[in-house]
Amino acid sequence: MSPLTAFIIGAGANATKSLSGRGKPAFDQLKKDGYFPVAVDVESPGSLATAFAQINKELGPPNVVVFNSNYRDLITPPVPDDPLTLSVEALTKQTAVGLAVFTAAQEALSGFRSEANKGTHKTFIVTGNPLPWKLVSWRLMSRSPRPIRKKKFGARGFYYASLVNETTGGILDPLSEFFTSGPQHAQVYLDLVTREDQADWDYRSPDIYLLLSSRFTLKGKKWAKA
Repeated sequence: MSPLTAFIIGAGANATKSLSGRGKPAFDQLKKDGYFPVAVDVESPGSLATAFAQINKELGPPNVVVFNSNYRDLITPPVPDDPLTLSVEALTKQTAVGLAVFTAAQEALSGFRSEANKGTHKTFIVTGNPLPWKLVSWRLMSRSPRPIRKKKFGARGFYYASLVNETTGGILDPLSEFFTSGPQHAQVYLDLVTREDQADWDYRSPDIYLLLSSRFTLKGKKWAKA
């Protein structure tokens, strides 16, 4: 069994900084601190595949993959109250980021099935976004046929984790709290990665029992409807 490795795609100053311990822009310093920085263009499937290949070669296939892409541009169109003022170019760019989840899931699953990860806890988490509609990543994670998920993914599942309003279970209010919620994300993700059983948080439909949607609050707790 290779050393346990977590690959966090989309490193930044919020969830990733808290999850990995700190965030520094200099690759040399990151390496000194014990991290293995990899440059990735999340809009490019080829770039993602290359990054996974580099990690597989240097560290072995990761047993934990967190897709932490940034949808901030979609949240702030030129006219905040009019989402249709967002340019087609910006929408295309962000859609490409959403579609990259597919590539990341393929690459992660290949590593999960490898002999090096035999007997390890394997977890794939997509960081949710605070938008009031479902993007490509949520749809991809939730709509895979149940028999395929059960047969191919095994006992461990994939998660779409969303930080939500504690009262309604919907988008945060104020929305600005999303951008300072790194510690809450880190706490929830660590719980998902280290637990022995499959979490049963917030089933979106009766057949989604491996690819789950985990909604949690700023307190780092599972959201439950009052």
